[in-house]
Amino acid sequence: MHIELGRPVMSRDGKRIGTVDQLVLDPNTREVQAIIVHRGWLLSEDRIVDRELIDAVAPDGTVWLTLDAERTGELPLFVEAEFVRLTAEEAASLPYVWPSGGGLGPIPLLWGTPAREPVVPDLGAAPYEPGGGTLPSSVPPITPPVEVESNLPREAVRIDRGTAVIASDGERLGKVEHVHLNEDGEIVSLAVDPGLFGGEHLHIPAEWIAEITEDAVRLSVDAATARRRKR
Repeated sequence: MHIELGRPVMSRDGKRIGTVDQLVLDPNTREVQAIIVHRGWLLSEDRIVDRELIDAVAPDGTVWLTLDAERTGELPLFVEAEFVRLTAEEAASLPYVWPSGGGLGPIPLLWGTPAREPVVPDLGAAPYEPGGGTLPSSVPPITPPVEVESNLPREAVRIDRGTAVIASDGERLGKVEHVHLNEDGEIVSLAVDPGLFGGEHLHIPAEWIAEITEDAVRLSVDAATARRRKR
């Protein structure tokens, strides 16, 4: 079964519900546990689809589910990241910037994994009055960000179309285009897009995969060896 990132996802009754955005897998077994479907015609938010709910993948890459369209709203939401609620004292100690204009007021810089949609906390500060030209002597109080818990297993990693593939000598070979799975959901091979001027897609067998992380798929072979395997 080939799962191609970016391809349509259809309900059993023929309704398009979105597109394949990411694959969720166990980094130890390299088994795909689920796909993340990016919102589309029927879904207003990204959803997690368990692998067992995939009925078939058509020759053109379209993923067909075992669910009718009316039941796709029952699929669990995908939450991008976790945000920790800060105490008032912690919030007051955050670094900040003072904009040159625009009426935004002092903006705290919150470090962490960005969500797909920006999360903007309620700053609780008066609008900036242009023309002052000086920095405030202290950070105004802000409303702490709301907690959002991830609903993916902590050990799970994700592969999307931006996931880099890096050879053992550190050279970047390209990015994942699609994934070939066996009947148990284990990765058999990857198709890697080397980019506009990189030539043909590369075929990377599973035995060449040394490690899969959130940032990259790292190989056990060097770039020259990997480039000899074309799709």
